[in-house]
Amino acid sequence: MINQNVIGGLAWLYSIFDIKLLTLIAAGFTIYFGYQKVTKKICVSYSLSTGKLYNLHLTNFVISNKRDNTVIISSINMRISNKGSIEIIKFEEPLVLKGYEAKLIDIPKYSEICDQNGLVSIDISEQLFFSVVTGGGNIIACDVENSLILKSFENRLHKKVITFNDIVLTRKMGFIFTYRIKDKTIDVIFDKFGFITGYTPFNFNMFTEMSGESFEFFLISNGYHEHYDDYALFKVQDNLDAIVILSKSNVQKKLTDKNASKNDVKFDSV
Repeated sequence: MINQNVIGGLAWLYSIFDIKLLTLIAAGFTIYFGYQKVTKKICVSYSLSTGKLYNLHLTNFVISNKRDNTVIISSINMRISNKGSIEIIKFEEPLVLKGYEAKLIDIPKYSEICDQNGLVSIDISEQLFFSVVTGGGNIIACDVENSLILKSFENRLHKKVITFNDIVLTRKMGFIFTYRIKDKTIDVIFDKFGFITGYTPFNFNMFTEMSGESFEFFLISNGYHEHYDDYALFKVQDNLDAIVILSKSNVQKKLTDKNASKNDVKFDSV
């Protein structure tokens, strides 16, 4: 026969154990959520892309907050293997990243990256590392949510941003043709080999042996000289200066002088 005193004792022990278990679970949740509130964890993911006019660069850059708090970010830095570190973006208005929020960031283009010895490039197998600078000046190292990881080295890189007509110039660019029809101005970019990337106003997008003389002949012979209200051809130098090598005013002057010379009549003295 079961002793009622024994059953009562067991029930009392079970109630004590149950209360302690619930207390421990509640304490665990309290510590966990408190940890999420007071700690910082920022993650980034990205792709590397290249093209005919731009070297390997960051695209599809996503930054995410893995904690239940708000982070105000003033800038983002990137380290390139053992080559150094650069600031890849500085926000005009601080980026507000709320708890568990992710945002796609448009990384500004640049002409090139340099150190004191010259050009620095990003290789496809390069290890990259990122950090954010908060509005208060604190630096938070980011976890990278892909296979690329970057070791930390002292800063000694800088980037150049050289623009022409709002185009970020690179050493892969050869010429820029700017033309105007009424109030609309359009830029056409040629690479080093005379290939037009993107929009072309012509029937083809490849000019072999591109030069000011050959392009002048093309514009005149195909009626573009008269069709455009104004135009100019700029050559992108190795130092990324864009110098004008052809303009409608100069071409028109040459045509006028040529026609005038044809109309000159010389009379022999009698």
